[in-house]
Amino acid sequence: MKYYLVALFDDVSYKNLSPIQRSLSKRFRANRNSPIPYIPLEVIENPNIDKLNNNIIKWTEDWINDVKKISDEYFKGLVPPPIGPYQLYSRYKVTNSQNITSFYIDYYQFTGGAHGITTRLSYNVDNITGKELKLSDLFKGGYEYKNVINLEIANAIQFDKDKYFTGKDGFKGISEKQGFYVSSGNVVIYFNVYEIAPYVTGIPEFYIPFEKFDQKELKYELQPYNIKNIWIECTNFKF
Repeated sequence: MKYYLVALFDDVSYKNLSPIQRSLSKRFRANRNSPIPYIPLEVIENPNIDKLNNNIIKWTEDWINDVKKISDEYFKGLVPPPIGPYQLYSRYKVTNSQNITSFYIDYYQFTGGAHGITTRLSYNVDNITGKELKLSDLFKGGYEYKNVINLEIANAIQFDKDKYFTGKDGFKGISEKQGFYVSSGNVVIYFNVYEIAPYVTGIPEFYIPFEKFDQKELKYELQPYNIKNIWIECTNFKF
């Protein structure tokens, strides 16, 4: 599959371009509210990106098929009827594009019961290699980054401990496959519903500024910057 590397314009640059866009739209009777123009820079073919895309597609298709199976069983009278129609939708949010592209996908489903549930999956990709990164990939080997993160999370929970489970069900430290994303100079650690907190808490997120880590141990230069966060609803199913 081919991927296109493009140059986008920020708000300041677009102010200079918008009069040209309006003029062209008027001349050629195009929509003057069309998306911000971009310049294709390079066509990329990368097996790492293909692998990532295939993983996302497979997880999404399996998720849809699982709920369809539940729906089919309902219509056959094999399970109690739901309060309302079964629903599925997913949306993604891009949180970083500097050196690492970070985004996450929220998958919401309602298949009966008191409420639906959201599952979050995050992806972090090296912009040069296209390789998907684990949390440990952000740091040099041997660095005890988990200690820094665990301490920050434990302190944050203490400030609002009524929102979280305690004892054997409470927070015990991040895992090797910990969900995370990068956003505005932070490593954001998150936990899915019921992992460390009750449903009412939602998806707990903990923002760890990069300044908390030994800068010599970071593999990537990830400084705070502004990015337009974009929500896009990808699917909306009812059964």
